[in-house]
Amino acid sequence: MIDPGRKRRPDFVLIFSAVALAAIVLILFRIIPGTGRTPAVASSETTFRNVTNEDIRYTVAIGGPSAPPEPRSLNPGAVDRFTADKPFKVTYQSGDKTLFFVALPGKPYSFRYNEQAQVRMYPGSHGREDAVDLAPYVQTPMPVVEKMLELAALGPDDVLYDIGCGDGRIVITAAKKYGIRAVGIDILPRLVEASRANARREGVEKLTRFICADAMKADLSEATVVTLYLLPESNDLLRPMLERELRPGAQVVSHGYIMTGWERRLTGKATVVDDKGEEHSVFAYRKPLS
Repeated sequence: MIDPGRKRRPDFVLIFSAVALAAIVLILFRIIPGTGRTPAVASSETTFRNVTNEDIRYTVAIGGPSAPPEPRSLNPGAVDRFTADKPFKVTYQSGDKTLFFVALPGKPYSFRYNEQAQVRMYPGSHGREDAVDLAPYVQTPMPVVEKMLELAALGPDDVLYDIGCGDGRIVITAAKKYGIRAVGIDILPRLVEASRANARREGVEKLTRFICADAMKADLSEATVVTLYLLPESNDLLRPMLERELRPGAQVVSHGYIMTGWERRLTGKATVVDDKGEEHSVFAYRKPLS
């Protein structure tokens, strides 16, 4: 029996309380009103690009260590896309070897050949018109640096630009050994800072300059020599820019890969064996005087 001296709670208060409780339950169970499903966990698109001339077969395990591997295939030039919220394992075949790679969410990767013509996966979607990273960071062995500068036959009036300068070793060696001005360009701030520190340590900071920038937007007009250690598709991407900006008689020295279409401009080539016994190719080109 209801006490007549006690006020009854209005019905709208009860309704409001019920609605509020239901909302709390929906939030706790991560249900989106009107959709009947849980919201997507914050994730990013990871891309794989095949820059080889063969089909690549591989598996990905997205969803944790217990996730079953999913077989995939990527044709030459194609791009595969994944949405993931955590690192995932990639397994692929290279010749008779089974190799593993851990891919990170939101990052681009490329299947490409190394200098021994073996398929490998590398960070970065190198050589794409919408990508600023022209190549992964791989140091040029010092014997190769020496040969590149030797093929350039540097003189006192030369100005060298190294695209993708890394730790600055080509720039620093050119300044220290040949006494010329040299400029390094790299997209990674940490490498640019390391290059500057290395130049100071070697006493050539007055002859050297290091720029943190996208090489595709750099001004190369003062360069008489440009050095490269990129990728075949990156060389192809840079070629129109080099044609447009370099002065007549300027040289391009490429480690590892040729400049396609410049066969008649080739002025020298060499094979260098590094300290690990691995062979490296170097190609020197000169822009015609007219």
